Amino acid sequence: MILSQILRESWISISAYKLRSFLTCLGIVIGVAAVVMMVAAGQTVQNTINDTFESMGGNLIIIVPGQAVSGGIRTARSRPTISFDDTDSLKEIPDVVTASYVVSATTQAVYGANNWNVNVIGTTPDYLVVGNWEIDKGAAFTFEDLKSGRPYVVLGQTVIDELFGLENPVGKIIRLHNRPFTIVGTLKAKGDGLMGNDQDNIVLMPATTLRQRLRGSPRPKYADISMVKVISEDKMETVAQRIEYQLRARHRIKDGVENDFTIRLMTEMVDKARQIGLILSILLSAIASISLVVGSIGIMNMMLVSVTERTREIGTRKALGAPNKWIMFQFLSESVLISCLGSAAGLLAGIVLSQIAGVILGKDVPISMLSVMISASVAIVVGVVSGLFPAVKAMKLDPIEALRYQ
Repeated sequence: MILSQILRESWISISAYKLRSFLTCLGIVIGVAAVVMMVAAGQTVQNTINDTFESMGGNLIIIVPGQAVSGGIRTARSRPTISFDDTDSLKEIPDVVTASYVVSATTQAVYGANNWNVNVIGTTPDYLVVGNWEIDKGAAFTFEDLKSGRPYVVLGQTVIDELFGLENPVGKIIRLHNRPFTIVGTLKAKGDGLMGNDQDNIVLMPATTLRQRLRGSPRPKYADISMVKVISEDKMETVAQRIEYQLRARHRIKDGVENDFTIRLMTEMVDKARQIGLILSILLSAIASISLVVGSIGIMNMMLVSVTERTREIGTRKALGAPNKWIMFQFLSESVLISCLGSAAGLLAGIVLSQIAGVILGKDVPISMLSVMISASVAIVVGVVSGLFPAVKAMKLDPIEALRYQ
């Protein structure tokens, strides 16, 4: 009963100065909304990172050629060192699902009057498994096509949209580097990559076909990059060690001599990217929380002014026997009530604005319980901290001096 009475009187006091209360509350609204939006932005970044690596395959090991060293300084990538046969041999390692290699080129794709700049990947049928790609229409090229170097291609969705629109491209002929290629299949869309690159702007073909028709090489049986898919992430370190041992043996690298290749674990890249996303989220939230400090100062300022304006009221209450703790609770409850109202409105505004931003940017922005917890915590902490000093000041007023106050 006492609590409800205190809250009712607090609401009456706040309502008596509507504009001042609104402006004070606005500081908390802006602060909470900013923090909620920054938390949502950080979680969106984290989810984007996770989705991107999941689409690429988290249990992936990438092998790239070593780099040329001059005077102890790495200067440039050396000639290719990982052969097609090297990559195929890695399939026999325990806990390996499969392996594939990539040779790449960039060229103009032409169909009828339409043309588009595309990334061409020369690879093997296993690349679909390694890279978590799915066939949408038609089929992938086969190992027989790889062996024969047949001019077959599989298109990503961006290439299809730019060259064919709504037309089914399977069975059609496109020209790459002014040479004809038959479309045997299409890929399901993946969307943007981690760096904002369009993963669907891609043309897949047999690696032998790319070497023969688009990009010659003095070492035609060597890959730009090799990839190994492992059965699970907990086997990554073990498989990486086996890969290193096997490739050193195949390349006849003596003890004490550096590798002529580099092994990179996708899990390590995922962890680093997640750490960056977490740090970014913390920094954004820290910057946004500055407005909360400003808002709490506004509440404290309002409550101090209120104590001064209501000095005679405080003296009258004390003269009538009101305990000091009642006086303190009265002003403290006003501060907490303003903070709670501002936090609730800020939470709602932050959620609405973050969802609007998600629609505009085409991103799925999560609404997490963390935002609700932040809002509730801010309401209590800011309300108590900013209202405590004015409440204590009101409690300590001498009733006789307060009654004399003009």
